[in-house]
Amino acid sequence: MLSEKRDESDKQGDFLLWKYLDHTRYMIFRSREKELAQFGLTPEQAYVLDILHAAGGSTTINRIVESTQRQHNSISTLISRMARQGLVRKTRTRRDKRAYRIALTAKGDALFDAIPQHSITNAFLCLTARQKNELIRYLDRLLVSAYESVGHQWDPHLLEDDSQSLPRR
Repeated sequence: MLSEKRDESDKQGDFLLWKYLDHTRYMIFRSREKELAQFGLTPEQAYVLDILHAAGGSTTINRIVESTQRQHNSISTLISRMARQGLVRKTRTRRDKRAYRIALTAKGDALFDAIPQHSITNAFLCLTARQKNELIRYLDRLLVSAYESVGHQWDPHLLEDDSQSLPRR
């Protein structure tokens, strides 16, 4: 009986943690959304610009899908909108005429360099460098578990770029 109560308490604690994580992510997202609106960008578009920048200026739609874990059709729609804005160029690959290579345009690259990250910096001001590193380690463990729960393997390199890398577990 004691074990059942403890299990129920753990479930409630897990759900509370999930609510805190989700709400925190949402509030940081809203702050980022407000910051980017002055540049005519959404957080999703800024994320795609970041992925392209980290990839040296170009990559495939499939790599963006893999990096964001969003549905292919929603990324394709987002890329088409960004292409109409002149932020990216979409070209068919030679090997597979169904696949597209996405490249930053000069306008997209300049916009990427101009957009601030104050909203993100401000959200994490309350943490010390040590606490940030601990949080990354905990989030890495959660990502491994979350990926396993959907039958995938977490690749920490998806979030890395040349200037920043996650500490190894």
